[in-house]
Amino acid sequence: MIFIYMSFLAIIPIWAASLLLYLSSPKQRLMDKPLNKAVGYLIALALYVVANALFAHAFPLVSALLASLVVLMLGLVSVTILSGKSIRLFMSVSILLVVLCTTIGGTLYVA
Repeated sequence: MIFIYMSFLAIIPIWAASLLLYLSSPKQRLMDKPLNKAVGYLIALALYVVANALFAHAFPLVSALLASLVVLMLGLVSVTILSGKSIRLFMSVSILLVVLCTTIGGTLYVA
């Protein structure tokens, strides 16, 4: 039960991976030019593996893989929807997500 905080911390690399996958698309709206697709996909894959390892601390392996896949799907949809809004809203939501996940994860770890 003490490693349940890892599931909150695993959301952060998955959010970053979702953002990298979006920024590698030629149809993205946040930057002038898209990122290099190979580099973006490779870093996103590495972040996804890190998130799977963090989820595996809290759940059995199959459950961790399923949880990370669900969070990745949620992240991809959220990044796509938020990118249609203002960049300020996108950055505010991203910062709020990171702060909440680290706060809740850290509080659960200490408690």
